[in-house]
Amino acid sequence: MEIFLNGVKNFLQMVNDNWTTIMVVAGLGVAVFKKIKDWAAKSEEEKIAIAKEQIGNTILKMITDAENNTEWVKAGQIKRAEVIDVIYTKYPILSKVKKQEELIAFIDKAINDALVTLREVVEQNKVVE
Repeated sequence: MEIFLNGVKNFLQMVNDNWTTIMVVAGLGVAVFKKIKDWAAKSEEEKIAIAKEQIGNTILKMITDAENNTEWVKAGQIKRAEVIDVIYTKYPILSKVKKQEELIAFIDKAINDALVTLREVVEQNKVVE
């Protein structure tokens, strides 16, 4: 019986010493569970819309980086190929999409939208200066 009581005492001491860590881990566990539950409850169309938005944001960043880092003024096709290569590297699951033509068309549209957004931001910055 004494061993059992020592075990309980040690457990309670450990909880007392680490209660903040235990609460943080429990809170993170609940948050992750809720996020997974929310994601699983979404329809395929909602999941695709979220993925497209994330890819669009990623493409905007890549286009901005490509515009800033390249030395060529008229190298649109090279930049486009570089962005598509990075997208396929970053999201290898895209290589398994059966309708590659539609995917490339979506990526091209996202690139064009990102270029429009980038030009708008540059123009706004010129006006501010």
